[in-house]
Amino acid sequence: MSLKKLESQICYEYKDINLLELALIHKSSNNKNNNERLEFLGDSILNLVISDYLHSNFTHANEGLLTRMRSFIVKGDTLTKKASELGLLNFIKLSKGTANLSDQRKHSILEGSIESIIGSVYLDGGWTKVNRFVLNLFKKELSNIKSDQEFRDSKTELQELLQSKKMNIPNYVTKESTNGFNCEIVLNSKTFTANGVSKRTAEIATAKKALLHLKSDNG
Repeated sequence: MSLKKLESQICYEYKDINLLELALIHKSSNNKNNNERLEFLGDSILNLVISDYLHSNFTHANEGLLTRMRSFIVKGDTLTKKASELGLLNFIKLSKGTANLSDQRKHSILEGSIESIIGSVYLDGGWTKVNRFVLNLFKKELSNIKSDQEFRDSKTELQELLQSKKMNIPNYVTKESTNGFNCEIVLNSKTFTANGVSKRTAEIATAKKALLHLKSDNG
């Protein structure tokens, strides 16, 4: 499909259309030039833009609340939904094998594609344009968010519980798998594992298992 059509869908016109093309090349295509570096860049930019917005608009929120608000906005499910709404799967270059993977794996690919496009917009147009691009992309989520919402996920709750007990925070070991991502943590010599469509969802699912175990022990 035409990249010009995608430009129209994302509401951004590139000076260098090659950057958009690169943002859509998944590593599975066996192309040395793929979107991994752009995804890395876009992930950082996305977090910075949303952090800046929240810091400016929620002046009474503390650091912990701002962190939870940001995580709520940029979570994998939201990124996947954005990518699906834009029809990115029709534009991403995948290997034949990757194209036939499960929906979970495709969700992970879609999540990364949004981040790589954000990275490409930054390289093409600079900070002002990428800031406007991200805020426009997430305007619905940003307009609906309120500081009195509940933003604690299982990973945050586990961390707070362990800190209250003066216990060490576990190291999350997350690896890519055929079904998305697999995460493992060790807590009190017990291992907990779970899968997810993204690193974050896998980590949250693993934390939830550990949290339920701790609560049952204390119950």
